[in-house]
Amino acid sequence: MEVSTILVADYANIAEGGKPNVMGIFRQINSDTFPVRHPDMYLIVVLSAGPGEFGQKRTITVKLINADATQELVNFSVPIDVPAAQSGRKAEINSILRLRDVIFTAPGTYQFSVLVDNDEKATLPIELNKIERPI
Repeated sequence: MEVSTILVADYANIAEGGKPNVMGIFRQINSDTFPVRHPDMYLIVVLSAGPGEFGQKRTITVKLINADATQELVNFSVPIDVPAAQSGRKAEINSILRLRDVIFTAPGTYQFSVLVDNDEKATLPIELNKIERPI
């Protein structure tokens, strides 16, 4: 199983036909004070699986680790059944995780990690930047 897409955005959903809709993709959060609370964000992960994995059970885990790698802000796991795809194609699994009221304690590089059966498949860094308040 592979991660073909990983994004963080202001909003996302799965439309009819299984297509992900994504609005407001970002990789930075700016604040003039810390800690800062981010009220609502969505992590979008698209997984692909080959025919040898069809019908298998897997566990997908998402972690958000703080800038100095001492704390997990998010640790969420969900079991999935890998679906079969049309002949000759890989199966795609679209996942959206809504994260509310995440508190970032300090500026720095935070990281989302996506694991399949405890094997890290992808990471996505996001930068928390301290900016000066306009006078």
